[in-house]
Amino acid sequence: MAGALSTLGLGSQGVLTNDLLDELKDADKAAQIKPIEQKQESMKLQQAGLVGLQDSISALTSMATDLSDATLYQNTKSEVSGDSIKVESAPTAKSQSFSLDVEKLATNDIQYSYKKFASKDELFGAGTMSLEIDGNNFDITISDTDTVEDVVNKINAQSDGKITSSLLNVGGDEPFRMVLKSTDTGAKNAISVTGDTAFRYPPGGQAQDAEVRKDGILIKRDNNSFDDLIEGVTITLDKVGESRVTISQDSEKIATKMEEFVNKYNELLDSVKTMTNYDAEKDEAGIFQGNSSIKNMLAPIRDIFDMTISGAGKMSGDFGVSSDRYGKLTFDKEKFTQTLSEDTKSVQNFFVGEGESEGVFRKMNSELFEIGTSSDGVLKSLKSNFDSKEKALAESLTKAQERLDAKYDIMQKRFASYDAVIGRLSNESSTLTSLIDSQNNK
Repeated sequence: MAGALSTLGLGSQGVLTNDLLDELKDADKAAQIKPIEQKQESMKLQQAGLVGLQDSISALTSMATDLSDATLYQNTKSEVSGDSIKVESAPTAKSQSFSLDVEKLATNDIQYSYKKFASKDELFGAGTMSLEIDGNNFDITISDTDTVEDVVNKINAQSDGKITSSLLNVGGDEPFRMVLKSTDTGAKNAISVTGDTAFRYPPGGQAQDAEVRKDGILIKRDNNSFDDLIEGVTITLDKVGESRVTISQDSEKIATKMEEFVNKYNELLDSVKTMTNYDAEKDEAGIFQGNSSIKNMLAPIRDIFDMTISGAGKMSGDFGVSSDRYGKLTFDKEKFTQTLSEDTKSVQNFFVGEGESEGVFRKMNSELFEIGTSSDGVLKSLKSNFDSKEKALAESLTKAQERLDAKYDIMQKRFASYDAVIGRLSNESSTLTSLIDSQNNK
């Protein structure tokens, strides 16, 4: 402090001091500022808790969306005994077993020139090279200045991507040979060459179709990967040989997702209980104690499991998912997978629905939307309410601080004035006392 304020207390002999003012101000802060700051801290905890609840509801919604997809219940898996093929199965594939005997793989057509070339820059020779593949004809015009590499580039540019040409270095004095290769496999992609330069096949270079026997019946395809032999099954041929394929329902995938949902739901249920209850042993209250909106927000989810009944009169427990009186879910994986394998349709209808009839997880999607996403749902409404309270608390704190600062600015000035008066009176009293003592001594 400057001036008189910096000497506060000298006149009053240490009674009206800045330390006294600070003590009084601290007491007022404790009574007026601290309660607001405590409310702000509590609000921050609630906002953080709300974010955690929102994240959990979002995760639960994502899981429920997956479990409300009918194709999940129809997923299949394929197992192959043997290494001649690979198999992928779609939900439309029926459970079955079959053997495939691969006799031939589909191959590209590969030819190389009889003529050898000393270098890539050697002149090829003027003329026309006619190429025919799969009903397409390409006439390659060659000038007397075109090198071997120029001809290769012309073939690649003018054959509509159906033929690839290159130069192969085989060694020797004239190491280069021109190679022609069909882009696609299959007998229809055999290349016919007409012109001054002759070509021939290396061993196994002639294009051929794949040949496979299923149940003794010969099947041909121009590609080594095809999905039109068995509905919902894509087969890729790798090598000659026999393999056995088993396609069955992929119950493990959906059981895993169901188990993950149950665990996440129970985790959220425990979080809500902790946040809304009072722990007498620890003498601790949850950050949302007394908030009935949070405490009861999962009740509709529990009701869906408890009250949904299938057309055959079955409830969730009959499909392996049951709840206790506290709302906690239990998942019987063995019962679920067994029911799924025995009657996939009834499991799908119960959890997904059929037609306009909604199953468990389609109903749940609607409820979870109301809880976590709807503008007038529990979490959005609370967030809006908390945001308003946070703003109001910030304004209250600013005003309370301003009032307190103004009050003590005035008190400080008054203390300085009182201190000066007391000091002056004290000096006058001392002077008077000295005069009296002086007269008495005469």
